[in-house]
Amino acid sequence: MTDATRPLVSVLVPCWNSGGSIERALDSVLEEDGLALECVVVDDGSTDNTLDVVRAVAVRDPRVVVLALPDNQGVSNARNRGLELVRGDWLTLLDADDRFLPGGLGTLAAAALDGGAAAVIGQQVWWNGRRRWRTPQYDVEDIRQPGRKSLATSPGLLYFVSPHAKLLHRDCWQGLEFHGRVLGDQPWIIRALLRAGDRIEVLGDTVYEWYRPSASVASTSITATTRASVRRGVEAVGVAAQALGSVREEAARHLDAAAAERVAASYAERLLHSDLSAHVGRALDRADPHIDLLFDAIREFIAGLPASYVTASDALARNVLEPPLRRWNRVGDAGRTAYWRLLEAAAATDPDLARHGSNRFARLGLRLASGGRSGGRLAAARALLLVARFVALARRAVRVAVRAAARA
Repeated sequence: MTDATRPLVSVLVPCWNSGGSIERALDSVLEEDGLALECVVVDDGSTDNTLDVVRAVAVRDPRVVVLALPDNQGVSNARNRGLELVRGDWLTLLDADDRFLPGGLGTLAAAALDGGAAAVIGQQVWWNGRRRWRTPQYDVEDIRQPGRKSLATSPGLLYFVSPHAKLLHRDCWQGLEFHGRVLGDQPWIIRALLRAGDRIEVLGDTVYEWYRPSASVASTSITATTRASVRRGVEAVGVAAQALGSVREEAARHLDAAAAERVAASYAERLLHSDLSAHVGRALDRADPHIDLLFDAIREFIAGLPASYVTASDALARNVLEPPLRRWNRVGDAGRTAYWRLLEAAAATDPDLARHGSNRFARLGLRLASGGRSGGRLAAARALLLVARFVALARRAVRVAVRAAARA
């Protein structure tokens, strides 16, 4: 292969039963006429017309490379098989129900070629078919403020470790593999960004649209299918422990000891805040009778953390422990017993756990709950946590109103 024929950018697209969206996704890549690129599509044993659609696109555009797997083995396997085929110096990933915004891929590539960066991160928006938005956890300075960064100096980047809206040089990801059906992309991305060191270029441009269907919409998207049950939640907790271990090892190879531990502790906090708490919330929404399995899995995850991670964590109290107490009527008998085991284990590691509550009402509620299982304590704790929630919502409404007034 000559330099003239080798693509500069490879776009890797895993897909499964995405016949209704895959062409839109591929069109968002192929519209970049001035960029030497290839689009490697890995069909993970689709049973609908996905493969027919992809092959039809490949017939009219030779930049599309198609790999058809005989059966469904999950998105991580599909991505790994695709990594074996990509030829470009730079790599980005696209999900089959998402798209690059017009000019988005070109914007990432221009920043990569401008010199010096080993990884480029653009901005993304969420889309549910009707509206676009950004989530509060994503709206943080480390992610939103453009500039040259590293994970050691900008740990807020750990809240944007999906594979979307990023362009990574081959030196960052060569030899890495995806693992698992849930959370399989996070350690891959974090390890690649650790290898990039202080050569992470964050852009202010919005380049990617991530599809997040509303609860009323049936979907086979990667996100929707990996978050649909307590079983998936338990699997996610197990993968989270493995992911944290691999990130700690990678950080130790590239950073001094103190910086490596800061990155690992920040990632553990992100897992509790955004990933494990999300499964707790969905189990509560469903009043899932098997939520006890999830609580027990999280207890084991906490037991495997260094004590310093637990004692420094706000997310354990605010995002994992508060919601079940507040929604106690959604938890069955087995779940309640498992919850107490989780709370007692957390309090044993951090006797002053309640200080991490979301506000003073929540802190008092957690302190009461941590003191024992009596009915009176539980009733008072629940009442205080409900008050805490109303106070938090009121404060949020005020902040939104103030921002709206400032823009007016």
